Amino acid sequence: MLRRRGAVGLKRAALGALESWSSFYSRFSPVARAAHQAAFAPGAHYWDLWPDLDVRDTDIKINKARFGAFIPGTCDLHQVLQDRQIDTLIVTGTLTNCCCESTARDAMQLNYKVVFVSDANAALSDAEHNATLNNMCALFADVMSTAELITALSASSATGRRLASVAPTAA
Repeated sequence: MLRRRGAVGLKRAALGALESWSSFYSRFSPVARAAHQAAFAPGAHYWDLWPDLDVRDTDIKINKARFGAFIPGTCDLHQVLQDRQIDTLIVTGTLTNCCCESTARDAMQLNYKVVFVSDANAALSDAEHNATLNNMCALFADVMSTAELITALSASSATGRRLASVAPTAA
């Protein structure tokens, strides 16, 4: 369903030269700096997409070099979305409170509609994950479960209307 609508996927890229992250990396020991850099190098476990994802050759894949996908110079996501007249982002991935949150916050401020999928994002702890969900819900995005998103997408597909904001159901 999303492929028919022009879905675009992000893939982490190498984080770039250490010099371009000097403030961030100044907090790390040389060993930790090297380990972090290696973890996000092409082919590393943390760089690769999850092997069970249904990624096709026809899918648009964008490499990004920063935690947030809209930071100038990190990738051309904003231009790709604008060129395709895509106005809604569905955010899934890891880490909930790092890359996903950074991208969602910036997307909202660039006037995208943002759906943050509560059970399709992951953090290192439930506390970190839930704190981000609260931030998203309060200010930046519609927070939906995968089931709620599928229902909303099915309804918009059936009516021919774009995905509308849908308040999550109470638990």
